[in-house]
Amino acid sequence: MFNLDAAQRFMQEEGIDAWLLVDYRGSNPLLWHILGIVRNPTRRAFLIVPRTGPPVLLIHTVDQFFFHDVEIEKRIFRGWVEMRAMLRDLLGPAKILALEYSEQGGVPTVSWADAGTVELLRSWDYRIVTSADLFQVSAAAWDDFAIESHKRACVVVAGIKDAAFDRAKTAIKVNEPLTEYALQQFIVSEFGRLGLETEGQPVVQVNGHSGIVSYEPKPEGSALIGAGDWLLIDFWARYPGERNVYSDIAWGAYAGDVIPEKLQTVFDIVRRARDAALQAIETAWKNGETLEGWQVDDVARGIIAAAGYGDHFHHRTGHSMGPGKRLHGLGVNLDNLETHDTRRILPRTGFSIEPAIYLPEFGVRLEINVFLDPHAGPSVTTPTQGEIVRLV
Repeated sequence: MFNLDAAQRFMQEEGIDAWLLVDYRGSNPLLWHILGIVRNPTRRAFLIVPRTGPPVLLIHTVDQFFFHDVEIEKRIFRGWVEMRAMLRDLLGPAKILALEYSEQGGVPTVSWADAGTVELLRSWDYRIVTSADLFQVSAAAWDDFAIESHKRACVVVAGIKDAAFDRAKTAIKVNEPLTEYALQQFIVSEFGRLGLETEGQPVVQVNGHSGIVSYEPKPEGSALIGAGDWLLIDFWARYPGERNVYSDIAWGAYAGDVIPEKLQTVFDIVRRARDAALQAIETAWKNGETLEGWQVDDVARGIIAAAGYGDHFHHRTGHSMGPGKRLHGLGVNLDNLETHDTRRILPRTGFSIEPAIYLPEFGVRLEINVFLDPHAGPSVTTPTQGEIVRLV
């Protein structure tokens, strides 16, 4: 999943001499993502990716077994004095180093280099810059295989969404008791039947529960789904495989003939926020501009705030998506609330757009997935909800 050519091309363009990934006891997920393994070594490890030439691993002699199957040249140290001397030698004449560092800790996703190591490198007169976009172009980008896996998952996930709403609709029609938990487990069973895997559990929330961002239905105490209820579902799944990408959607439905005015109003605001965020990305692409994650968050958040609900949007507008087992990727997030994400939205990366409004009586979240095609620009890969689904 690591593209060395893309990394070194980016380093040439940006004037970066080397990328230094520092790990202690598995502390740096970006290093392990690049190596394509997950291990728990007991000593410090360094991966040096030069602007030209092959990468090198600098590891402790005790930890050699943890890296025995990694096909990268390895240099072995025993003591800290030797480690420092070897590290300086491997960095050579480099002046500008990229590390998992974010100024003032602004972007935690890429803040894994410890302050002491940064101090040490600066004492050696290296200039430290962030590896945030370097990681994106070389390890968070989707190759053609990943794109196709995502699109296939999107088709199946959309079908499960329809089946879940049909299940709720049928239960209401025949007056069959159906809880949030039971519908959640129906979705899980569909994953298994159709060969998908997930991380965590699907979100199924009725009425006031949908106004609680972190609410998860449990076997005991989950609400019944019945006439006059608002139902929010949010779930994600993918085909198993390290290069495969999740599909992640959130839709809402109402079990009644006449949709309450406030529910319709809030739904429309969230829909406009979602669509405006997408339009901002599309417009930037057409104009040859590159947006940063925080800028798109500001667009969606601005619409919700202008409608008077700014204090009811509790999370970022969207999260990174990429190949691998984790739903939330390590690339750019659409975020200017939780963090000020200054990473660029780059070609061959993907992300969700999911603005929301959470109120005591109900919550509305509408989620789509977007892939930034290097030739065609932004592409929505999931179904887009335009109207409230009717469960009658």
